Amino acid sequence: MCGVSTTVAAVSGLGAAALFAAGTALQYREVTAAGGRTALDVRAVAAFARNSLTSRRWIIGTVLLGAGLGLHALALHEGPLTLVQPLLIVGVLFALPASRRVGGPPLRAADLRWALLLVAALVLFLVTATPARQGTYGIDGGPAAATFGLGAAGIVACIVLARRRPQDQTALLLGVAAGIALAGSAALIKLTTDVLTRGLIPLLTSWDLYALIAVGGSALLLSQLAYRAGPMIASLPAINTANPLMSVAIGTAVFDERFRTGAAATAIEVAALAVVLVATAALSHRSAQFST
Repeated sequence: MCGVSTTVAAVSGLGAAALFAAGTALQYREVTAAGGRTALDVRAVAAFARNSLTSRRWIIGTVLLGAGLGLHALALHEGPLTLVQPLLIVGVLFALPASRRVGGPPLRAADLRWALLLVAALVLFLVTATPARQGTYGIDGGPAAATFGLGAAGIVACIVLARRRPQDQTALLLGVAAGIALAGSAALIKLTTDVLTRGLIPLLTSWDLYALIAVGGSALLLSQLAYRAGPMIASLPAINTANPLMSVAIGTAVFDERFRTGAAATAIEVAALAVVLVATAALSHRSAQFST
């Protein structure tokens, strides 16, 4: 049964990645159609949200993201967080070409090579660091609170730093914030699907559902602001880097999904992370050429 569950998790995770890519491309096209940059203040964010909610393309993109979320929830229920989240990394390979099809900036062969290198390095890091082993569904309150606090602090720091940065750096920082929030959403989806197996009433009376709505809504808003702030090749790699790395922290600290250590494993993990940082910086530098 474990093998069947892992297969279901893997197939569902890949399907979710494809749907997320399609939905992201449509939303990116819509939130950038008006041009300009979204200021990080309450009135600008409110106007931005209002305009997005009345756009047909944005709504279709949201429906696709919702379908992807359903597959994502199934994958998280059947497999460990540290297996499912790395599968979503492949979405960057779908979404970057898709963004071009819906009016985004042109992509060079070098962009796709950097994106492939980023995905390969992240997969190598996560496969080396985290055995695909299902952890516990329950959570330990202390580690969960500490991880939540660190994640929230990271999001706030990214938003503060993004307020007065160049366009490409703003997109990257907001992408990191969105990725952290998405990792938190994934953990809450995992908890919520477990509660749902006990019935609808337990779900409606649990804190997990309402925490998921709040964190998931914040992740959606941050990702939209990241797309609005600059080219997708700045924001999307940042989202797809922060999301699985934060998921590793949550999986190991909260769900007891063990992190592999040892001299050889640590050396590979450090080298892979170095490649991730270089590839992300290269894509961010490329995005700056579209911002000038």
